[in-house]
Amino acid sequence: MMNRFRKWLYKPKRSDPQLLARFYYADEELNQVAAELDSLDGRKDPQRCTLLVSQFRSCQDNVLNIINQIMDECIPQDRAPRDFCVKFPEEIRHDNLAGQLWFGAECLAAGSIIMNRELESMAMRPLAKELTRSLEDVRGALRDQALRDLNTYTEKMREALRHFDVLFAEFELSYVSAMVPVKSPREYYVQQEVIVLFCETVERALDFGYLTQDMIDDYEPALMFSIPRLAIVPLLPAHPRTCAGATAHVACRMVAGSSSGALTHPPVSKQGVISALLRPLPELPP
Repeated sequence: MMNRFRKWLYKPKRSDPQLLARFYYADEELNQVAAELDSLDGRKDPQRCTLLVSQFRSCQDNVLNIINQIMDECIPQDRAPRDFCVKFPEEIRHDNLAGQLWFGAECLAAGSIIMNRELESMAMRPLAKELTRSLEDVRGALRDQALRDLNTYTEKMREALRHFDVLFAEFELSYVSAMVPVKSPREYYVQQEVIVLFCETVERALDFGYLTQDMIDDYEPALMFSIPRLAIVPLLPAHPRTCAGATAHVACRMVAGSSSGALTHPPVSKQGVISALLRPLPELPP
């Protein structure tokens, strides 16, 4: 009874641009769509059911977007790190990802299983349940505060937001990793080492005049084949040798131990370099 009276007395205006007011009405709309979806028999009206599911997920996106804005404003220094997102494929990183994760968490918490991902689903279910409970706590705290003071963020609300942010980040990494291939930290580190190695190789080749800037700007095909070989296969001017079978990671260690850059022993002539680099790898001496 007291909550109804407080809601009638302190309910924010729909036109109020403040984040808590916007959240209040976004959450109201979400609850209305959820209630209609629960009362609908999808077998009798499948088109209406499909429309409501789409509307429901759109409302989830809107609610999460506002919650993220609130977290950016009230706990900017306490946000959970999301550096792992750089490992996600481009097609995964879009504006609707958060809403899909929420929908996925609710499905897992309710007992659903991701197709062809039974073990991963079972492993993520406890986290999904904890995340959905945390989100309900956040929504309740934000609704309550919206009926009290739109300009104040209480410590209780901040703590609820911190806990939710950590859980959501953990679930995001687990869920996306189960759906698409995601490089491990070790794989990502090795990839970065190879990128650095190739960059140093190009700089070294430019310094010695083996390559020209025009070749780089024009994406010269011979250059594209030359860079990996120039980086991975060190060539000695007097005694040609190769590191056949050595990996890029080993080559990186060799470069790191040299103070002169990517080529410890640069070849003496440009023509010799190009011919050696373009020679098929099986023809190189063992």
